[in-house]
Amino acid sequence: MNEVVFLLIVLSAYILPVVIVVNSKRTQGHEKNGWLIGVIVFSWLGLVMYFTIVPKHGHKKKKRK
Repeated sequence: MNEVVFLLIVLSAYILPVVIVVNSKRTQGHEKNGWLIGVIVFSWLGLVMYFTIVPKHGHKKKKRK
């Protein structure tokens, strides 16, 4: 039983960064896909890089003339 609980905790810790990036409004489109691949491969290290590199307020909309 302890092994199952440990496995669930490890699996949750691996999937949590993916869920955070998917629900984030900081990126969109192909940029988000790239970050998802990075977070899936590098898990928490990718999430730390995501938060340090991507702007906090996301993309600003460009005003059209």
